Amino acid sequence: MLLTSGFTFIRNAVKFDFPIKECIDSMLPIVDELVVNVGLSDDGTEALVAGIAARSSKIRVINSVWDDSKTSEGLVLSEQTNIALDACRGKWCLYLQADEALHENEHRVIARAIETEDRSLIPVDGFRLRYFHFYGGYSMIQRPWNWYPSEIRVIRRDSGARSFGDAQTFRLRAGDRVPRSRLIDAHVYHYGHARAPEVMQKKIAYFHRFWHGDAHSMNSGRAYADGAKNLVWFWGTHPISYLDRVRKGAAWSRRPSEFDARKLERIVILAGKLTGSLAEEARSLLEVHLSKRSETAAPLRIFVCRGFFDWIRVLGGCVIKRGRSALIDLGAETRPLPLFLVWLSDALFGFTRRVAHAPAGKLSRFRAFFYNFVSWGAHERTSEGFRVPEAQHARQLARWLGADC
Repeated sequence: MLLTSGFTFIRNAVKFDFPIKECIDSMLPIVDELVVNVGLSDDGTEALVAGIAARSSKIRVINSVWDDSKTSEGLVLSEQTNIALDACRGKWCLYLQADEALHENEHRVIARAIETEDRSLIPVDGFRLRYFHFYGGYSMIQRPWNWYPSEIRVIRRDSGARSFGDAQTFRLRAGDRVPRSRLIDAHVYHYGHARAPEVMQKKIAYFHRFWHGDAHSMNSGRAYADGAKNLVWFWGTHPISYLDRVRKGAAWSRRPSEFDARKLERIVILAGKLTGSLAEEARSLLEVHLSKRSETAAPLRIFVCRGFFDWIRVLGGCVIKRGRSALIDLGAETRPLPLFLVWLSDALFGFTRRVAHAPAGKLSRFRAFFYNFVSWGAHERTSEGFRVPEAQHARQLARWLGADC
């Protein structure tokens, strides 16, 4: 018996720019077979997938016809997932949706988890993988709780697990119970919201019919929301199968230069006893990258405040030049509330751009409201989701002030 089957499904990949080739290529090295369920399409998707399948004997294509009368709760998506699952022959089944991918650097982690569990006397029903949800391009990811931090993407075939609801997750047949699963330290790279804006608008308009019917009123006039406070700069590398897409997507992915700092004359980094080295690292990055400003820009001065007297010393100049002053607050997450309230009036009055450092991902909504940007260090559900490596914290902070580092 085969150990691991991969499976996915697709329809109209060309029309809606589904990266099915990249999805397949990203999981092909760690599966013994890969089942691709191709729904009847009107844009040449069948030929596209046939061309991909011709490159590897592992790929097995099956065909289906979607029931377009199913326009509630995304149920047609789990139906198509289960058609692909039923065609799998492996003891373990690795599932990716057509806009998801695995990183080759984590292949061994996933394969080892499957191999080890397969020898267990009482194996789990599946494995959960952490998620990177890219948004608006390839440079930023979402971190709120409703962008699921992890999800089941490997299931044991004889557990009876079935794709559930809109195909986000799986349930056991008996009583729709949640499968017993284990979290492994590998990631799914989710690119569903990383399309070019004009293609994303088309996808929104069409795919909402599977949840709300053809007469849905979901707004597709804007591909992406403007808000940046829930986004995190992506610090890592993309799967090798995605490199060409990432290169082409640089034209419309968000860049630090959008957060223009050319008019700034003062940046104050408010540090504490434990954040002094981070403050110095952030200052060095800002000095290097913002020194490339035009010759007509005013000189930029960067201060690191380590206590009350430092704060008083530099605050006066910031108040005078409020429109040209920015603050990086390294104590936003830990400062006691009474001190936060006292400090708040000074910060609001002295700076037009305020960046909060939230390394634990636990800054309250009340506190976050008073900052323009938050440099989050983790997904809102920290135990399940991604964590920004500590070595990247200074770069995250500097990017919110326009440093392309």
